[in-house]
Amino acid sequence: MALGVKTMHEPPDLSFHSKPGTIALAPPAIPVHPALKRSLGWKSLLCVVYVTVCSGPFGLEEFVTAVGPGMTFILLLVTPILWGLPLLFMSAELSSALPVEGGLYRWVKIAFGDFWGFQAGWWWWISSFLDCAIYAVLVADYFKFFDPQMNELAHWGIALAVIWFFTLLNIRGVEIVGTSSILFVLFMTLPFIVMILLGLPQISHNPFLPLIPEGKSLTSVLSSGLLMAIWFISGFDGIGTAAEEIKNSERAIARALVLIFPLVLASYGLPIIVSLAIDPNWQNWESGHFAKIAEMIGGPFLGGWVSMAGVIANMALFGTWLLSYSRIPFAMAHDGYLPKAITRVSPKYGTPVIAIVLSGVIYSIFAWGDFQSLVVINIWVILCGMFLEFFALAKLRRSRPDLPRYFRVPGGKIGLWLTVICPVAVGLFAMLASGSDEIIAGSIAVATGPVAFWLCKRFVKLRNG
Repeated sequence: MALGVKTMHEPPDLSFHSKPGTIALAPPAIPVHPALKRSLGWKSLLCVVYVTVCSGPFGLEEFVTAVGPGMTFILLLVTPILWGLPLLFMSAELSSALPVEGGLYRWVKIAFGDFWGFQAGWWWWISSFLDCAIYAVLVADYFKFFDPQMNELAHWGIALAVIWFFTLLNIRGVEIVGTSSILFVLFMTLPFIVMILLGLPQISHNPFLPLIPEGKSLTSVLSSGLLMAIWFISGFDGIGTAAEEIKNSERAIARALVLIFPLVLASYGLPIIVSLAIDPNWQNWESGHFAKIAEMIGGPFLGGWVSMAGVIANMALFGTWLLSYSRIPFAMAHDGYLPKAITRVSPKYGTPVIAIVLSGVIYSIFAWGDFQSLVVINIWVILCGMFLEFFALAKLRRSRPDLPRYFRVPGGKIGLWLTVICPVAVGLFAMLASGSDEIIAGSIAVATGPVAFWLCKRFVKLRNG
């Protein structure tokens, strides 16, 4: 579809409109927050979405080691089709129909009511405790290169510096987070462009063999690899939680998601093809191995540049996901399920300052301990929240046809149901194919949602009136 001529300050027109022949009605009576400041512009939005979804190929090294070169490419091809595109379509339609603060929490609540809305918000929020803390911890891990004997307190101090630097940036406004994301994206992507260009003439191996690691079954590799692939091809629904702080969000978010999708695929696929074709010892790859391959290709300078890009990538991920996650407790507090103080908006910057600070405190606590063994539990609660989002997409299409959808899932009713069924089936397979210990732990984590709803409704909502 051809793009119209636009200025650099406006998103291109991708012709996302309401269904032909329908009358665009006024938005439904849903909570809005006039104190919030719409300051995130188009170019910054593009970079925030890219960082939230991808932030470069870092982490794929361990993915290759776990599932093998061939399966890596199969999963990076199939998962975007069966999971990534449906997630993109769902996020684009709902963010255009309901561009409200809290995003996924409000989408599910409007579709299914208070209880299920709370579950979606709660599961996403508790997943952030580990998710965001890990990014800060990974930044601190990189600094062990300079001080291998770093003690735990110093390690935690570096993580805290990352957490509170980006907490302050988020308080100052989403446009500052967006501007920093532009700089981060440039710093993260340029070394890989150089690495690919210099590496292509040096290709000497078939990057697609073997299919899976020797001694592992196809079923075990597929189940564990699918969970990891879902992790890499997620995040399209994240920016919707800050919709009321984005200029023209009902149109801009959907356009940004569509434009970023091919860049995400290229950011994963091209570096991994070149790397496997140059260094076939994939069994020994570990986190940070891209820097070693870059050094093989272009010398110490390129290797150091890629290594520093890894630090920047985790910092950028923390900053953008703090922007996304912190808006969920803000919206839940606005509805009375969390203390009313969390709804406070900075009169100077127009940001939910208490919700941001509260998130920073929680992430600081989790950055102290070793919680990486809880990653599978984290994926369980995130997937359950995403399932509710997909169901909300189908429910709202039927129950609220009046919503002014500037983007609609393509393909009519068949496209809609494929968008719902395919990712739910993929997610359920990945969850249930994991080990019994993971299933039990994940189920317990999901069960905290109903318990938290009862407690918050009994002791917080009644007090808030």
